[in-house]
Amino acid sequence: MTRHIVLRLLRAAAAVVLVTTAAAALPHLMRGSPALAALGPNATPEQIAAFDADLGLDDNVLVAAWHWIADALHGDLGSSLANGVPVTTELGDRVPVTLELFAASQLVALAIALPVALWSAWRPGGVFDRLATALAFVWLAIPAFVLGLLLIYVAAVQWRVLPATGWTPFTDDPADNLRHLVLPALTMGLTEAAVFTRTLRAQLMDTLDQTYIDAARGRGLGSARLLLRRALRPSALPLVTLIGIGFGMALGGSVLVETLFAVPGMGSLAATAINGRDFPVIQAIVVVTAVGVVAATLAVDLLYRRIDPRIAHDHR
Repeated sequence: MTRHIVLRLLRAAAAVVLVTTAAAALPHLMRGSPALAALGPNATPEQIAAFDADLGLDDNVLVAAWHWIADALHGDLGSSLANGVPVTTELGDRVPVTLELFAASQLVALAIALPVALWSAWRPGGVFDRLATALAFVWLAIPAFVLGLLLIYVAAVQWRVLPATGWTPFTDDPADNLRHLVLPALTMGLTEAAVFTRTLRAQLMDTLDQTYIDAARGRGLGSARLLLRRALRPSALPLVTLIGIGFGMALGGSVLVETLFAVPGMGSLAATAINGRDFPVIQAIVVVTAVGVVAATLAVDLLYRRIDPRIAHDHR
């Protein structure tokens, strides 16, 4: 294990500890009374006392944070204030849904971005390149919820080929699961496709200007092989970053898309928890998101070294 990786692991561990401590102290950091915010102004003194005891609000912030972290390390994240269900159970039900939605959206984005960016970079300034660039700018200006509503109107209301909202677990009915997955995945994937296309095109343009590409052209290497074998791999590093960070953030939930399509993932759970002042659930989502982002960042760093070994050499 290199010194660089050790340092990254130490920084990642420090970041997780800091975020976890802040999440554990979240009820103490709120202005006003968390008990009144969660229970309402008609709460009795007994209810407020029980609420404070459950969340450790009768301890000081450091003691409460320590107790929360100790319980979390033993797999106890508390129970939802809304329904009494253990938070770990809630997360176990919601995380797979969000990850499935994220994976499907990335497939949509890559299926669009890769061919469009490759062709645009190979023929810069052409009709296709100018059209693709203009469409990418327009697409980025469309809010995700507007795109989602348009898709619902066309596919669910006008054509009636896909359900507008709802969710079916894959294990219950794979076909119906895919039908419910299409619209939210398209909403997320089409938006990200514009970002992916612009990022990859710019990187490909830079790569195609390199000397070794000119040398490969001089040896008669075909266009397809030149693009796919010589230019795409080093140009894919920014996409790896975008996908990796997107994976970490997905664990926090795509609140807008999941709420719009009534997808029971982390996003809809976060929205419900925030509206209901469900602090145990909010704390868990913050920590899971932080761990996901840190883990994704480390994974991206390792993938960089596999994709381009020169990066590993530079850090020696």
